[in-house]
Amino acid sequence: MSTVTCAACGRTAAPSGLYCGGCGAALGVPAGPREGEDRDLTRYLCAAAYLNREFAASLVEDVASEPHLGVAPAPACDVPVVLRHAYYAVIRRHQRDVLLAVEAVLLLVFLFAGAPAGLELVVLLGSWVTVFGFEMSTRYGRHLQSLRPQRFRPERAPVIPNPAVEERIAGVARYTGGNTTVYSGYSPFMGHGEQSDSWSFSLDLKRTGEFGEQPTTFDVQELYAHVARRLAELSLPGLQLEERLFVDGDAVADDPRFLPDPFGRPVASVSRELVDRLKREPEDRARVYLAVHATGWRGDLVTSYFIRFARSDSSLLVEGVHTVLCPLREQYRVIDTLMPTPTFRECVEHLVESLAATPLALAAAPFRATAWFLSEFLLRRRLRRQDRRIRLLRVFDYGARVGIRQQASDAQYHRYFQKYDSGVVLKVCERRSLDALVEFAQEHGVDVGDLVRNQRTIVNNGIIATGGASVQGNSVASGESSRATSGSIREAVKDTVKEAAIGVRDKI
Repeated sequence: MSTVTCAACGRTAAPSGLYCGGCGAALGVPAGPREGEDRDLTRYLCAAAYLNREFAASLVEDVASEPHLGVAPAPACDVPVVLRHAYYAVIRRHQRDVLLAVEAVLLLVFLFAGAPAGLELVVLLGSWVTVFGFEMSTRYGRHLQSLRPQRFRPERAPVIPNPAVEERIAGVARYTGGNTTVYSGYSPFMGHGEQSDSWSFSLDLKRTGEFGEQPTTFDVQELYAHVARRLAELSLPGLQLEERLFVDGDAVADDPRFLPDPFGRPVASVSRELVDRLKREPEDRARVYLAVHATGWRGDLVTSYFIRFARSDSSLLVEGVHTVLCPLREQYRVIDTLMPTPTFRECVEHLVESLAATPLALAAAPFRATAWFLSEFLLRRRLRRQDRRIRLLRVFDYGARVGIRQQASDAQYHRYFQKYDSGVVLKVCERRSLDALVEFAQEHGVDVGDLVRNQRTIVNNGIIATGGASVQGNSVASGESSRATSGSIREAVKDTVKEAAIGVRDKI
């Protein structure tokens, strides 16, 4: 395993965290869920491009063909490889649509010209053969078969002959390993899955500590470093940390920090100096979160916990968010059960299915073929409108529209243990971060009574419990239908962490 040497104290350690375990200095090591690290997930998404027309079209139109938009994270996924397979799948469908469009025109000509019924049947039979042949060549052809478990090679992804397309894919590849997400819409956590829970509260920094000591000043960066070090000590499988900046796509038009070229894409990464500055002085539309990601089930499940601190002269705001990327849809896993050659029964099933699909495919083919021929013209027209809007109005949403990994995810877990593992990760990380916060506050003489006294005090200090959570006595509970009883929050946090760690260790 590679190691990293801290420039401040000279200590050498594995690059598992963002900060040195000795002195707390920033290591500058990206530690998020690296894209492309799980081959199974990548090949499943490549197969999805061949098996789902809408998915492939969305990748081409909303990700690769947009020169102005940011790219959402895709944990454990090699995005350029997926995009190349998506382009090839779209081209193959276009070729089929062109052939079906010709057959549809011939059928109309024969119908209106009063040609013998035999010719019309021949055209219909030819259309059926086209649909059936396309289905069989897709499932058992070279490219989809190359995605089988033992045959998948990312470097053998289809080569796109169009230089402009290759240039766009290269632009998307630059976002791999970045620390910035420029998002569009409501949720900043695009690409990380659905938000399952959130909470926030404020802490009074002026009130004296438990033993009457006066609070000492601290830099919020110190708090981030302390919490990150404590989280990095967790022995959970697949756990990785990163600091990620989320920026509203509407807010970057006149900000060279995030958009050096108004007619290009937003930046994929920003400097650590800027990240630290935004921790101390968060902006309305640009905020930094400490993120903990746990990638499990061979990349099929990604659980993320985001925590943010913002301090003023008198108070500290703490925010926590949970997100989960559920497993991919089952329909995209057919590659693992697909035989190299079809059986007789499978041939019959595909014959029947293609017979039912032929009329609709034949009717839609002329429109699809025309749309493809016009796609480049329409793309250039759309880009001209965007450029004009950017140049004259200086108003444009540069945020990512689609999360490649998230778009292919199912809406629910596939196994009970997936839900259990996700819950363990969130509970352990949440408790550990709260424990670290209490430790840090006590070390700096800050009173933590607001967190542990009673429900009224906590509510008055701004805590928001969501998902059916309840608060009682002098403790805090967060999560769906969670409940906390009275007692020391620090003791409760430590007990929870110990119990969860023991459970994970036994399970492993």
